[in-house]
Amino acid sequence: MAVLDLNDKQKVIAYQKFVREDPRGQVTQDPLWGDLKANWGHVYVYHETDGQIDAVLTVLTVEAVPGKLLGYAGRGPIADINDIGLIKAMIHEALAALPDNVFLIRLDPEVAYSDGLNEAYKSAGFVTRNRDVEHMHGNIQPRKNIVLYYDGRGEGASPINTEDELMLHFKRDYRNQIRRAAKDGVTVTNGDSEADVRAFFETYVLMAAAQHITHRPIDYFLQMQQLWQGTGLFKVFLAHFEGQVIASGIGFSYGDEIWYMYAGSNRDYAKHYAPYAVQWEMLKWGLSLGKVEYDFGGVGDFVPEDGLYKFKHGFAYHDPHAEYIGELDWVIDEAGYQEYLKQFS
Repeated sequence: MAVLDLNDKQKVIAYQKFVREDPRGQVTQDPLWGDLKANWGHVYVYHETDGQIDAVLTVLTVEAVPGKLLGYAGRGPIADINDIGLIKAMIHEALAALPDNVFLIRLDPEVAYSDGLNEAYKSAGFVTRNRDVEHMHGNIQPRKNIVLYYDGRGEGASPINTEDELMLHFKRDYRNQIRRAAKDGVTVTNGDSEADVRAFFETYVLMAAAQHITHRPIDYFLQMQQLWQGTGLFKVFLAHFEGQVIASGIGFSYGDEIWYMYAGSNRDYAKHYAPYAVQWEMLKWGLSLGKVEYDFGGVGDFVPEDGLYKFKHGFAYHDPHAEYIGELDWVIDEAGYQEYLKQFS
């Protein structure tokens, strides 16, 4: 067990290689994510067997209550989640390197919920936050996601090996809408340039305004582009119509998964179904890389009344719902923890 020395270039490369190539890999466990979150502190813990990294825990810290730090391992650790002894040892290694005012280390691995796993973590001293959290925003990351499984899971699903098989995996009206977009002249490009990000941002701001939600600033996405450009792990997809970008999506490729992370669209062009064309191209990207999963991201609940579910489910209606274990909280300062939780009550 050790803390990553960021001056040790070979070890940093080994850490990143593990996070990017291990089937369980997640972009939020890459040290580049710590660079993106420049106003957060960070510590990177790894475990080796026979000189090879086989588990990592990336923890970023931010002041979440006055004078006290939240330590957050986004979608981490990347490890055998059933080896609770190992994970606790990694937490203690991280705490030894972090400031004394950390009140909580929060994990939220992308691992399926089960009563057994939940009870195992509670018995080991963790506070678990999953089915007892009533509102989606009680969690830092959504706990319920829509996922398309290329290996063919769920009733009526078959393994997806070709683009034709991928198209047939969608609901019939979704197939028609993808074809309608193409017939109308919608084309989709992808890249990782600054120009791509700026074009994405224009549609992202329009979507946020239409949905009356806040959005991240352009500098956040420009920093993302600069950090991941040329890695092949980050792509911006842009739907063009009559010389304008009318829909977009940003995806990351880590481990066995494509993670569809951000999107934008111009509702003035809704009749051309450009968001469906964007998804089609992003899903083909995952297929071309031999991925196992395409993660559409979170939904409020698995019900048609939920707008996010309504759009995403049509691409993955064969697929089982992905309900994750949620937040696994290792509490160091109970008073600080209770103060933090007040905002979610």
